[in-house]
Amino acid sequence: MSLAAAGLALLAIPAAAAELALSGLRLKIDPAQTTVSGISSGAYMAGQFQVAYSGLVTAAGLVAGGPYDCAEVSPGGIAPVVVALKRCMDVAMGPPDVGALVANARARERAREIDPLSNMARSKIYLFNGDNDVTVKRPVADATEQFYKALGVAEANFTYVKLPKAAHAYITDGYGAACDFIPKEDEKSEYINNCQYDQAGAIVRFFYADARIPNAPAAARQPQLFNQSPFVGDTSRSGMAKTGYIYVPEACEGGKQTCRIHVAFHGCKMASNLIGDHFAVHAGYNRWADVNNIVVLYPQIDGAAKPSSNPKACWDWFGYTGYDFARKGGFQMIAVRKMIGALAGE
Repeated sequence: MSLAAAGLALLAIPAAAAELALSGLRLKIDPAQTTVSGISSGAYMAGQFQVAYSGLVTAAGLVAGGPYDCAEVSPGGIAPVVVALKRCMDVAMGPPDVGALVANARARERAREIDPLSNMARSKIYLFNGDNDVTVKRPVADATEQFYKALGVAEANFTYVKLPKAAHAYITDGYGAACDFIPKEDEKSEYINNCQYDQAGAIVRFFYADARIPNAPAAARQPQLFNQSPFVGDTSRSGMAKTGYIYVPEACEGGKQTCRIHVAFHGCKMASNLIGDHFAVHAGYNRWADVNNIVVLYPQIDGAAKPSSNPKACWDWFGYTGYDFARKGGFQMIAVRKMIGALAGE
């Protein structure tokens, strides 16, 4: 082969996809319609992000999660990681103390570490717990309902879905393991289960009164990698990955139309370094995003960033990044807030 032919052959090989810069997308965003959701540790992250930034985030979907700052509140100064395991997932120490959690949230409000809790009166909350969830037990989810209602979430703005057979997983209508699949210790799982229930669709329709139902069985395009580095700082401190995923519908590109943001937080063992883009592709949000002008952000944790304290790539809801993990000053909280700001052109 001649050098010229070799050069042409090299040019024909597609280059690796470049990572997007969020600030370069030039989107037109209505920040007043920002919503979040998450599964497991991502549910805890979605809940704490919404409570902390309730002036911005109008709705939160908690799939297999518990109440705000659950792991930090305990008598006797028990370590948050122990409280997380024994009270906020299992209930060996008893279920979460709703009164103490509400008092803690009000203390965070008085210290101006979170937004005013009066915002909760207008917030929408979607709560889900499967009958077969042996990881986050039903009393934890029940305490979550009580917590939000104690803070003033209106009955009409609250929904609590309890699905028979559903295990500890994000739920879809067509993709994933069996609905009641529970992986054994160290057994590989994406924690995405097919219960013939469109959870992403249920969340979108509950959050947005004007939501349109998509006709297409799949999204029109694939999520893209974006550069998280400008937002996450030292990954050994924040525990976050250097890249995340974003889904931008065609209608939103280049500011063609005004769009809104939904942030979807993966759960433990569901980060991109473990299951690739499967949560970002298969959770189900993207096809709903296509017809509802929603930009979907899938920020990522990296289990290798803090291997001793977070080997399962969980979002921080139990203090592995510092005492302020559930407050506006927490590493991960600041990072995600900056990502939203970059998309909104702040």
